[in-house]
Amino acid sequence: MDIRTLAERELSELPLIDMTEWLARKGEHDPSFRLVASEFEVITTLLDHGYYEEASERIVPLLGMKVPAAFHRLGLALEVKANGKKAAKRRFRSFSSVVIQHADLAEWRRAFKFDKKWLGLPLVVGLAATALMFWPDAEPPIAPLNEADQVVVETVTEEEALAERLEELEAEVARLEEENEKLQDSDEQKPEESTEEAPGTSTDVVPLTEVEALVQDKQYEEADRLLKGEAKAGQEQAVGFYRLLVDNKLGKAEISDYANYIESYPESGYKADVLWMKGIAEKKANDPTYRETLTTVSQMEGTYWAPIAKSVLEE
Repeated sequence: MDIRTLAERELSELPLIDMTEWLARKGEHDPSFRLVASEFEVITTLLDHGYYEEASERIVPLLGMKVPAAFHRLGLALEVKANGKKAAKRRFRSFSSVVIQHADLAEWRRAFKFDKKWLGLPLVVGLAATALMFWPDAEPPIAPLNEADQVVVETVTEEEALAERLEELEAEVARLEEENEKLQDSDEQKPEESTEEAPGTSTDVVPLTEVEALVQDKQYEEADRLLKGEAKAGQEQAVGFYRLLVDNKLGKAEISDYANYIESYPESGYKADVLWMKGIAEKKANDPTYRETLTTVSQMEGTYWAPIAKSVLEE
C-alpha cells in the first residue's frame, strides 16, 4: 500500500476517542498521563483542523511512554502528512525492536520495506527513553468504558472538532436568519420587474445554513461554490467568516485576508476563530508576529481557542 494512502487510512480509522479515554483513565492514577491526556486533546484538535506539522511535533513525547501501539501508528501517520515518507521512516526506525515488530505495525513494516537487519543498529532518534510496553495481540488495546467514565471524559473527534465550534455559533446564525425573514418577505412583495436582473447577472444569495452544514461535513469545495453569491443583509460577518474558513481549508487564504476581516468587523463574534487562523498562518510562515496574535487569542477567556493558543505558546 502507498505510504500516503496508509497514513490517510490510519488518520480516518484510528479510534481517537478510545485513545483519549485510555489516557484519561491512566491519568487518574498517574500524573504524567494526566498531562499527556490534556496534550493529546490538543493534538487531536490540531489534527482535525489540518495542522499536521504541529500535531506531529507534539506527539513525540507521548511516543516515549508506555502506550498502546495505536499511538505509534498515529505518530507515523502524522509524520508522513507533515514531513513525508523519509521523515516517517526515520521515526519508525527510532522505535525499539519491540515496537517495530508489534503485530499492529505490520502494514507500516511492509510500507517501509523494513529489513530486520535494522534491529541491530543503534536508534537514530531517541524517542523511547525506556522499553515501551504494548498490549498483547489477543487483547484489544483500548478497554471499554462504563457510563461514569464517559461522563467525565471529554474528547474531540475527526467529525466533532469543527462541529463543536460551529454549534457555538448556531444561535448567532439563527438570530441572523430570523432578522432577515422580514426582509425576505418584504423583497418577495416587491414588483417582479424591480428584481429582474440583466442576462448573465447572478441573483444568488449565500445560503448560510447550507454552507454551515457543508463545512461540518468537510465538503469545502461545495461550500466554496455556494459562497460565490452575495451575503444577505445582516449576514455579512458570518458569510465573510465562512469564506475565510473555506479558503483556509482549500489553501487559498492569505494572512492579509484575516487581518482585513478583523479590520472590517472588529466586534465580530468570529474574531477568536479568525485570529487563531491568522496566528497559525503566521507561525507556518515563520512570522514572529504569530506570538502576539496567539497571545491575544489566549486572553479571550471563554472562547474555544483560548486554551489551545496558550498551549501552542508554551511550546
